Amino acid sequence: MASGASENAAAASREAFAAWVDEAPEGRAFAQVLVRKVESGYEIRHMDDADAEGMDFHDDPRAAREISRLTEAGEHRPLKSAPNLRRGWSLRAADARELSVAINYLYPAAIVHWRMEREGKLEVTSYRENAARQSGIYKRVQRLSDEGVQNAARACCEDSVCLKTVRWDVDAETPLAMDRGEGEIPCPEPCSLFVAFARRARLFEREERERDAAGLTPSEREDLAALVEAAADGETTFAREAEFEEPRNERRIRYRRLTLVSRLRNGE
Repeated sequence: MASGASENAAAASREAFAAWVDEAPEGRAFAQVLVRKVESGYEIRHMDDADAEGMDFHDDPRAAREISRLTEAGEHRPLKSAPNLRRGWSLRAADARELSVAINYLYPAAIVHWRMEREGKLEVTSYRENAARQSGIYKRVQRLSDEGVQNAARACCEDSVCLKTVRWDVDAETPLAMDRGEGEIPCPEPCSLFVAFARRARLFEREERERDAAGLTPSEREDLAALVEAAADGETTFAREAEFEEPRNERRIRYRRLTLVSRLRNGE
């Protein structure tokens, strides 16, 4: 998109977003934040802090960058649309421009994608189109099976791990068979986090020929052993969000639930 067109799209999006908020006296829910019109402009805070007092107050919209950086536990948030935004803050924006700055730090590109979808102009890129652009160590995601894409999307993109509404499909003829989400922010193409997980899923698929007498692949054995040990030690926390090589990664565990649990229960 040319620079001028991009600037025009951003301006139109921020004005449309502000008008949308203005129309709702009680405010608008946008992913995990509540955006309200107030006398001094706009207020943004975590949805779970809608009526809370004693918030950490900020009057610079750029403070949203730091707010969005870490989880409540102090861990890095590689995916800003994950439902792990920390609480305890209140951010003021003087006008539509400042509101847009804050929201774009919290949810990059979300306002533009939100407006484009509402106007029927959102450009969507399928998984196969996205995979065709990958190179280097990510080139192998081009060989992930359709079933692998479906399972990876269910593990990586549903509301419990990402608050965007998935608009892309496997390809033009193969829709994703999953709960696409109900949030206001559309997801027009696989994100970098998903591509990284798809690479891991492809590695899992390549192990199929290495199943042991119990029907388990090497990584499935590794995951089961690690999860049993963690449970026995009372360790209930997940690995970091993008550490897909770790057995206790939440998305990896969700993937195993889809691909392994039914086989174990059916004795396959």
